[in-house]
Amino acid sequence: MGLMRSAALLFFAASLLPAQTAAPKSAAPVAKATAPAKNFKETGSPSAPITIELYSDYECPSCRGLWMDTMPQVIREYVVTGKVRLVHRDFPLPQHQYTRLATRYANAGGQIGRYETVVDQIFKTQPIWAANGNIDAEVAKVLPPGEMQKVRDMVKNDMHLDDSVTVDLAQGQTDRLTQTPTMEIVHKGNRQQVAGALPFNVLKSYLDQMLAK
Repeated sequence: MGLMRSAALLFFAASLLPAQTAAPKSAAPVAKATAPAKNFKETGSPSAPITIELYSDYECPSCRGLWMDTMPQVIREYVVTGKVRLVHRDFPLPQHQYTRLATRYANAGGQIGRYETVVDQIFKTQPIWAANGNIDAEVAKVLPPGEMQKVRDMVKNDMHLDDSVTVDLAQGQTDRLTQTPTMEIVHKGNRQQVAGALPFNVLKSYLDQMLAK
C-alpha cells in the first residue's frame, strides 16, 4: 500500500469517527512568543525519524479519547523505542469554559517535573471538572501537598505560564487547524496533517509505512 493510499485511509477512518471539536474559522491572529527553555512538552529521542505534534484541548472529549485510548500504545511502541518524538501542543478553544485553566494546571505541573501525571489526571477526570470547573480538586488527588501548593502558586501568579500556549496557538494557525485533536506527523521534512481521534491500529499502519521508507 502506497503512502498516498495510507493517508487516504487515515482521512477515511477519521470521517467515520464521532464529530471532533471544531476550531472557530474566524480566530483572531495570535501574537508570537518564545517558548520556555525547559520543554517538558516534548517526549522521546530528538533524533527519532518521526515527530508527532499533537494538538489538543483539555475540555475536548475526542482529545480525551485519543489521549486515553491511543496515545499510551503510541508512547509504549514508538516513543519509548526511539521511533517517534512526541510534542504536545496546546490548542485551547474559546468555546470551552475551563480549558485555559486546565492548560495552566498542566503546564504548572510540567514546571515541577510532573507534566504527564497532571495531564493524565486532567484528561481522566474531564467529565467532572468540565461540569463544575474545579480542576484544582482533581489535580490535588495525584500530587503531594507540597507540590500541589507550588502548582497553585504558579497557576495564580506566573505570568509566563501561558507563553508556550501562545507559541502553540500561533503554530496551529500556521498549520490551519480546523479541529481538535489534530496530529501533525513530520517525517523527512514533510508535514502530514491527520485530524481526529484515530484508533491505534490505523495510526500504527501509517507510522509503520513511514518508517519503512
